[in-house]
Parts: sequence; structure tokens; C-alpha cells
Amino acid sequence: LYNFILSRLQRFWPPEVIAHKAQEAGLRVGCATIYRAIRRGVFGKLAAKRYLRRRGKNFNLSHKNSNVVHPIHTIHDRPAIVETKERFGDWEGDTVYGAIGKGCLVTNVDRKSKLLVAARSPSRKQEDIREAFRKAFQMMELPFSVETLTLDNGSEFAGFLDVEKDLDTTIYFTDRHAPWQRGLNENTNDIIRFFFPKGSNFTQVTDQQVAEVEALVNNRPRKCLDW
Repeated sequence: LYNFILSRLQRFWPPEVIAHKAQEAGLRVGCATIYRAIRRGVFGKLAAKRYLRRRGKNFNLSHKNSNVVHPIHTIHDRPAIVETKERFGDWEGDTVYGAIGKGCLVTNVDRKSKLLVAARSPSRKQEDIREAFRKAFQMMELPFSVETLTLDNGSEFAGFLDVEKDLDTTIYFTDRHAPWQRGLNENTNDIIRFFFPKGSNFTQVTDQQVAEVEALVNNRPRKCLDW
């Protein structure tokens, strides 16, 4: 059981996922038990800081407040099917910032499959963000189209009309100060923060490193997908 848990921690699986998969393998252990063992140093003193998504710290939600985008479509205009998550191709997008002036990561998550596609951007300039969107979807070679894309009102998305043309889609914008309207993407970005913490220099991060994080996130079992 110890080796089973440790090997999954080293793949950066959350304790909840490890506990469920352990039970499938005939090993009895609860999620809380794994957390307690980590805090007690059973897996080494640095287990929480090294392997857990929030490094053993409490989670605080920060709200974005920039609103320089003048959207044509808002989240209230989205087709009803987007809310049901019945089809592939309805995406939520955002950016993960690094150090000041050190670029960012453009992230997109499919609402049905939870698939992540991401790409680096050297800056928050409209042309760089546009290229990152194009690159993220192009590199993944998706088997389905981009039906819709939902973003927040960050200034980096002011050139959204160009992104719409590139992806042949319709972009919808959330309400101000409402990150829960893109809850899936917010949650995924929090996972990505484990690998690229605040202060990361995305101008020095390679495409290969981004692809490796994509693979780790996309191949981990998900409770919302029935494990």
C-alpha cells in the first residue's frame, strides 16, 4: 500500500484519486488517511511541498478585475447545449501568468472531456495571445472542432475577434468578478500552478515542458469522468 501511494504521489495524483484507485486494486485506504500520513512525514518531510497541488497550504481564490474588453457575446448568450456538457468542443479559456514581464501560459479546457490544451505566450500583447491560442489548438490535433470558447474580461483578450477567425468559433465572455462561470478552467489552472508556480519565467519554459505538464494533467484519473 505504501509503494502504491508513493508511486502515485510521484505522478502528482491527488489523494482522493489515489484512494479510489487503491480500492479498485483491492487496497483499503481513505483519502483522509493519505493526507494524515503526508502531514506526519510518512512519505518524507517534503512530500506535501513537492507532490501536493497546493503544497499543503490553504486555497485562496483571487478575483480578476480588469474589464477593458467590449464583448459581442456574453455567457448568457451561449447555446443551451453548452450548459449540459453533452458535446465535445465547448471550451473555457484563460491565462496563467508568470513573473512580471516574463510571459504567460494560455490554457483551454473542454467542458465535456476536461481535455487541456495550452501554449506559451511571451507577453500579454494581443498578437502574442492570438498566436498562443492558435498554437495550443494546432499542436493537440483535436478530433473535434472548437464550437464555443468562454473567456473572462482580461485585457489580454481584447483581440478576441482575431482569435474567433483563427479558431472558426464564437467567443463568449463571463460577467465581471465571476470566476465560477469558468470554474473548470479555474480549477485546471490551479493544477497547472503546481508545476508552474507564481513567478515562473515562461520565456524560459520550453514547449516540451508545457507538453509534459499537459500529459500529466490529461492522463490523471478524474472523479467527474467516473475515474
